[in-house]
Amino acid sequence: MILNQFLISIKLGEVEVGNITLFFLIFFSSFTFIAVGISSYKLYKSLINDDVDN
Repeated sequence: MILNQFLISIKLGEVEVGNITLFFLIFFSSFTFIAVGISSYKLYKSLINDDVDN
């Protein structure tokens, strides 16, 4: 009975997506968003440091 509570599917239009699939999509998209943010921050920081050195 407890297992049935975790196996919920969500309808996105005509496609039903399971909650585990939705969890993986959210996890990987947030991981990618954070990685791009860190990379952009490091790039911006290196540009600022080059201007100070010159």
